[in-house]
Amino acid sequence: MSANYDTTADKTKSRSFGEQSSRVAEEVQELGRVALSTAGEAAANLKDKGQAALEAGRDKAKKAKGQFEDVVAENPMKSVLIALGVGVVVGYVIRSRRS
Repeated sequence: MSANYDTTADKTKSRSFGEQSSRVAEEVQELGRVALSTAGEAAANLKDKGQAALEAGRDKAKKAKGQFEDVVAENPMKSVLIALGVGVVVGYVIRSRRS
């Protein structure tokens, strides 16, 4: 009779272990879903911040371009001479590296 009792106890233990395993698996799956959702939200926030920074950079570049064009339009000869000077310096640097 005790052999039957042990078998019943073993079945109860294995059933209990199986139920616990199932619950743990469900909890792990839920944690995975929560983590995925949180990661998705973080990625969306990062994307929004990146797009805002990109737009700010574009606006600054457009403003700098406009200012540069204004300076060149106001002082065309000075601008040409500066560009010529920069070109000469770059040419000497490149030439001296080859030698």
